[in-house]
Amino acid sequence: MKKLSSLLLVILLLPAFSGKTAAYGLEWRGDFTAGHRLLLQDGNECSHVEYRLDLQPEARLGRSSFTGQLWLSSPGLPAGKNNMGDSEDLTGHNAPSSWDLEIREAYVDLYDFPLNGMDFRAGRQRIAWGAGDLVSPTDNLNPQDLLDIKDFGRRLGSDAVQLAWYPGDITLTAVYIPVFTPARLPANWLELFSPPAPTNELPVPLVWKEQTNIKLQLPSSTPGESSAFGLKLSGRLGGYDLSLSYVDGRYDLPLVKEVQGEFINPEMEGVELKEVSLFFPRRRVLGLDFAGELAGAGVWAEAAVFFPEKVTTVTTIESGPIPLLVETKLLDKPYLKYLAGADYTFPDGTYVNLQYIHGFPHERGQEDLEDYFLFALEKTLRHGRVKVVPLAGVLNIRDFQEIKNNYALVLAPEISWYPVDGAEITLGINWIEAAGDSLFSSFRENDEVYLKIKYSF
Repeated sequence: MKKLSSLLLVILLLPAFSGKTAAYGLEWRGDFTAGHRLLLQDGNECSHVEYRLDLQPEARLGRSSFTGQLWLSSPGLPAGKNNMGDSEDLTGHNAPSSWDLEIREAYVDLYDFPLNGMDFRAGRQRIAWGAGDLVSPTDNLNPQDLLDIKDFGRRLGSDAVQLAWYPGDITLTAVYIPVFTPARLPANWLELFSPPAPTNELPVPLVWKEQTNIKLQLPSSTPGESSAFGLKLSGRLGGYDLSLSYVDGRYDLPLVKEVQGEFINPEMEGVELKEVSLFFPRRRVLGLDFAGELAGAGVWAEAAVFFPEKVTTVTTIESGPIPLLVETKLLDKPYLKYLAGADYTFPDGTYVNLQYIHGFPHERGQEDLEDYFLFALEKTLRHGRVKVVPLAGVLNIRDFQEIKNNYALVLAPEISWYPVDGAEITLGINWIEAAGDSLFSSFRENDEVYLKIKYSF
């Protein structure tokens, strides 16, 4: 497979090196990124390595165009750390020096097709809806890419067809995705998104074992089961960009449908999981967002009402001759996610960005939603050759009544140097302080320092 990927890359690059790109109307741009993260605990081990070549071909011929994005990247873990199974992994294309090719986007635009005032797009595409910065409650068509969970806002492209109609000052966009694609998850996703305890009446922990059988139920490939549909009406009103959207599809993160387990001991101190069945329920989302400028500051806000498929988890616990059956309602009512943000650039070049979010993408159900405050302070120096970010990060609060035991604070200060045009060298720190059991609390022992080198062309 990797031999085929390398061959495909060579074929795609041949026109670029042959000098015929102008004749074909094809242009290439992109960047190369090399990044290393080093833990500040646990003996300063290397926690993440990223080498990625991002290629973005574009072509325009008459009333049509092609756009693509290819990632050629190395594995996300350093050689010899957690990703080497046996001696065969040291040979051939399983070796730690191997690279993977991924088609992030590849689509064709046909303008004024099928009628004047309409644009048609088909292929793998990133369909970014919403006004939020990094996180948007109304951005629900593309599945999340959580392979590097610390890279906020990354999403996969979806194989879709899209039709945009421009009747006057408004735009009506329709999107159809025929086949469902789940989110891409990190290796430790079970630790981050584990199922809840069966019920409040049986408040015992669920214990995962290496031998726990995980059954993942994907929807059938029939159009009604696997497809997703989106509709958006957008325009301007009073100097602000407004849009109203509707999405009918599935959650990209799985939920628990059935659990089978047994009590660890006669005192029923916990349930050892034997089998867990996961599936992807449907949901409909009605969204509204706006963005514009107020008193020289950029402002934006959005809200989305989720109408989920009713989900009841059935837990079967072996307890003597008669098993104990427990039903837990995970989703049964609509719930609301929303955000509001603003940014401003001062005359001296200092940039400030603030955003409040109620409900992150992985949270579902009104009782599961938490509050987040994203912030960033930037300053450019030496005629734009240096950028200092002394303050940036996120504050997560689960319970305002008892903040000291239910919070997570992530700070990510960094400094970037642009020695020559196109080159960027960044040194930064990811520092986490947390209490409780939120998603960010899972990384409280993973403070890191990182170095990233990027060249754009």
